[in-house]
Amino acid sequence: MLEVTLIKSGDDFYKLSGADVALFNEYSNVDELIEYDASTLLEENMAYKISNFSKKEYDGIDILKNTFNATDYNEYSNDLIKDFLLNIVDSIYYFQRITPSMLRPKRLLRISDKLSKPSALFEKIDQGETISLQAEPDAIYYKDKDELCFKNLNAINRFFMGIDSLYREATDDEIKVFLNQNFIKAKEGFSFKQVKVNNRKKIALLKDKYSNCSDDEKSILRDYIHDYDNNLNFKNNSFEINSNKELTNLLRGLDEDYYTKPIEKEKYIANSSIKLNS
Repeated sequence: MLEVTLIKSGDDFYKLSGADVALFNEYSNVDELIEYDASTLLEENMAYKISNFSKKEYDGIDILKNTFNATDYNEYSNDLIKDFLLNIVDSIYYFQRITPSMLRPKRLLRISDKLSKPSALFEKIDQGETISLQAEPDAIYYKDKDELCFKNLNAINRFFMGIDSLYREATDDEIKVFLNQNFIKAKEGFSFKQVKVNNRKKIALLKDKYSNCSDDEKSILRDYIHDYDNNLNFKNNSFEINSNKELTNLLRGLDEDYYTKPIEKEKYIANSSIKLNS
């Protein structure tokens, strides 16, 4: 059985001597894995997954693609920086960030009843001599299924550089292009500078949706948005945007977040969505 722990330091991984044990368990309270979608908010019993993960082009993914051989790695020494920890148990890879708070000095009182009489030992541990382990890892990769599981995208950026592009903010140029589409009329005084972070992320996801629609689909989408938000001024087949709040409402419509319950006939906004075939 393969059990080994590595520490990423700079561009290289180093083997941590004496840590040839399983440090983590799989997510114990997860009943459902949802293919990652920025529009899906997790409930307590859920986690995200990315299928066919080794086929992606993120930096840092090579260790998952290649056959692992522990003899390929030099021993870790404590003078090296600590970026993150990787615990490998057979074909399961557990990732944990290493933050400054996990390396702080500790004052411990060890109590043992294994001797002829109970004893206590005071121990002081200097900065960086221990790494605090979390209750669960930040990410788990299943090599047999080629599947990465995680709960927080921001927590795994340092493992796979570029993965944050799954939910990045639109650039200023992308926002300018978006606001210049023919179904939007940004009024004087409102420009890309007034667009807040959440809307920048939403634009990054939706910037090409309208342009990729057929003429019929564009008409349906405009009518849908107008029907659900009468407060958005709609003139000459375009929505007038005066504020970031109005842009938020337009983006909700563009993402088809508005819906009506068939029995109650009340209108609602969906803050999260899950594809039924996920």
